[in-house]
Amino acid sequence: MSGRDDYLSGVGATSGVNTDLPPEARLGQGYWDLPAGTQGEKHIIIDLKQQKVFYYVGTTLVGVSPMSSGKEGYGTPRGTYKIIQKDANYKSGTYGVLRSKSTGAVVNGDYNARAGGAPAGTYFDPAPMPYWMRITGGYGMHVGFVTGYPVSHGCVRLPEDMAKTFFEHTPIGTKVTIR
Repeated sequence: MSGRDDYLSGVGATSGVNTDLPPEARLGQGYWDLPAGTQGEKHIIIDLKQQKVFYYVGTTLVGVSPMSSGKEGYGTPRGTYKIIQKDANYKSGTYGVLRSKSTGAVVNGDYNARAGGAPAGTYFDPAPMPYWMRITGGYGMHVGFVTGYPVSHGCVRLPEDMAKTFFEHTPIGTKVTIR
């Protein structure tokens, strides 16, 4: 069994791909290797149990990234979707912080704008979600703090380098499976 097959069998992904993964991929860090000439339909698999994202071109696994999905009460929805929007500089319309109008200091570090308007003397500062790729409704993939376990409000958080790489290689309409 090759190193790549061994790694994939350990994380529940499909085996049978043609090259070995480097040691850093086996240690849970992001991995991207898109050999020239690799062809096929792009497909992203988000594995909630493993807290990993697998990026395929055809049957070739070209990327693996650690992630953090939705915490209890904010689950990331399972199913098959397509990327429907991309925005490299997206900001949340729902989550962010409340800041003091007079000092700019954060007065509430986890504010839900749907809870109502900002109290007097404060303003809503939306959370930045760089390299946003909308999957469905208010759920998407973007740069965020990654712990390797569910901590988000439902989105799939990725390390910045992997979010940027996935963003650059993913056209709107790319199939996304969340399982």
